[in-house]
Amino acid sequence: MNERLDPEAVIEEFEALTRDSGRVQRDTLKKILEENGETEYLQRWGLNGRTDPDSFKACVPLATHKDLEPYIQCIADGRNPSVLTGKPITTISLRYSFLACSSLLLSF
Repeated sequence: MNERLDPEAVIEEFEALTRDSGRVQRDTLKKILEENGETEYLQRWGLNGRTDPDSFKACVPLATHKDLEPYIQCIADGRNPSVLTGKPITTISLRYSFLACSSLLLSF
């Protein structure tokens, strides 16, 4: 456990990982959509099983917390733990961030 951290190696790895950040973001969104594409929330917007980022962008509007409140309440009430995610959400807790702002943390 006495390994020393090599700052140059850390910087080099970070730079390698962020060189193509646009591709990484698209790949991440595609994976999220594939895992959650059948949820009630996404089906509401007419994706009809499509999981590509362009369809998501064209079909799903920007949402605020207020827009998602009915879905969050549904999960909290135990009616449909998979309404927003492909895997059921089993825990909801409120916490304060280091900026003293409250946030809703969803665990699944």
